[in-house]
Parts: sequence; C-alpha cells; structure tokens
Amino acid sequence: MLRKLTFYAALALAALWAALAPALAQDLPGPLASTEWLRANLARADLVVIDIRGRTADDDFAAAHVPGAVWSAYPGAWRGQGAIAGAVPETADLAATIAALGVNSDSLVVIVPAGSNSTEFGGAARLYWSFKYAGHDGVAILDGGWQAWVADAANPLATGLAAPAPGNFTAAIRPELLATTEAVEAALSAGVPLLDARSAAQYAGSEKAGAAKRAGHIPGAINLDNDGFYDAASNRIKPLDELRAQVPAALADPDVQAITYCNAGHWSATEWFVLHELLGYANLSIYVDSMIGWTQDDARPVATN
Repeated sequence: MLRKLTFYAALALAALWAALAPALAQDLPGPLASTEWLRANLARADLVVIDIRGRTADDDFAAAHVPGAVWSAYPGAWRGQGAIAGAVPETADLAATIAALGVNSDSLVVIVPAGSNSTEFGGAARLYWSFKYAGHDGVAILDGGWQAWVADAANPLATGLAAPAPGNFTAAIRPELLATTEAVEAALSAGVPLLDARSAAQYAGSEKAGAAKRAGHIPGAINLDNDGFYDAASNRIKPLDELRAQVPAALADPDVQAITYCNAGHWSATEWFVLHELLGYANLSIYVDSMIGWTQDDARPVATN
C-alpha cells in the first residue's frame, strides 16, 4: 500500500512540475536577464541570485555582491571530481547542491558570473545547463555579469557572508540534454553532427588540455570555437544575428540532432546555451565527459586533421 501511495505521489509531483515549469520561464525575461530586470525584482521572495566569482567566498563575494545573493564555488560540486573531471554529479548530489543554495522548486534563479571573459562565462553556462538538466526552467544568466551590475551606480550592493536556508528543490532529470560516450559512438556511425567547442589549436591537436590523454578531436567533428560567440569588448554574448552567422551548414535545419563537446563540459556549455537556448536548436545535447572522457579508452579514435 505504501509503495502504491509513493507511486501516485510521484505522479502528482511530476504533473505539478510540468504545470509549474512554463510559468517559471515566463516570469524571467529569457535565458539572459538584464541588470535592470534584476534590480526591479530583487524584492521577490522566490528569487535566488547565485554568484560564482572567485575560488572562495572571501575572494570577491564578501567584499561586494548583489543584495540577497548566495555564493557557490565553480567548478566545486557542479562537476565531477574523479578521473573524468567534467562529469555530471550523481543526481542526488546535484539536487543537494542546488537545494543547499536556498533554491526551491518554484524559485527563479539568476546566475552572476564575473563578466570578464568567455571562459569565465562558460562556468555560468555550465550551472545554467545543470539547472535545465535537473528539470528547473526558472533560470537565467545575468547579462554582462558582475561587471555590468557595478557599472550602473543605481544598482545596490551588499557585503558580508550569510548562509542560506536550504530549499526544497528536487531533480527531474532530462536525459536528452546529456550525451553519453555510447551516444557519441553511435553518432559517429549515424552521421550526427558533432561540434567541438574548443580552440582551433586544441581541435587540430597542436595544443591539449592536461587531463585529456591524447590531443586532437573526435573524428568528423566540426570546430565551432565557443569564444566566437562572446564579445570581449562588452563582455556579453553577441547579438543574435552575429550568432546565427556563425552556425555551420550542418546545422541548417534547426531540428537537427547534434552533440557539442569540449574538454570537460565547460566551453561546450556556452555553445549549448547559445545554440539551444538562444537560437532554438532543441535537439542539441552536451557530451559532458568530452575529450577527457573520450580519451580514457585508447581504442576510441582521435583525429588531428
């Protein structure tokens, strides 16, 4: 009897979440939230602002942050700590990390990166993807990050540290957002486009991430450097028309199934964010294990041309 009740309770929770998720997304201005929107909504009880600057909270956060914000280390618990450095944490661990920041299932979450370069933006994109993967639609990245916030004197600041009260967040995993090694191997045979989000040098094999066992790229992958999506002058993602101009011919159909990867699911998170969330490529997933995971087995092919 208890097992049956638990089953029906799970169904009820899933139905509630399905009804709630679109409402959460509508309450946000989109995947990127402006500083003006954040300032106007700071008093919302359902808002959680997550600041990911610095290696410790004392580095930058304690000195100044968005009022009410909480701090989270990146990569910290957001990425695996084993042989595959970028691996997705176990579902229970990911959900616990999110809940510990004070996030409830109905929270609106705004992630605040430093706003300093494309690699640093990738950390915010990885958190964003993690929320989506865990089934939470009420999430956005602060457009321009911390630098944009402090550039406007009208934006208030807070100091010090405070531990948030844990939230009630539970995960409802979306497996379609995560590509496994087996899925990538199948994609090679099926001709599914693979997008390599790294630099041209790493793609060609003249440079290599230290944790990857071999240099080069997955055979047949298209090099689409995530850095090209980022405007270093404004420290923002480029306008939509400039983003669309960089989309390769293999993605001419917005319904195409494709997989993006990098070294550890970091730069590819930016690529996923741009293509999936801003340009509408709904069938794009991230091979989070990326080249670190791919090269764990010497039998898997790697190309350098």
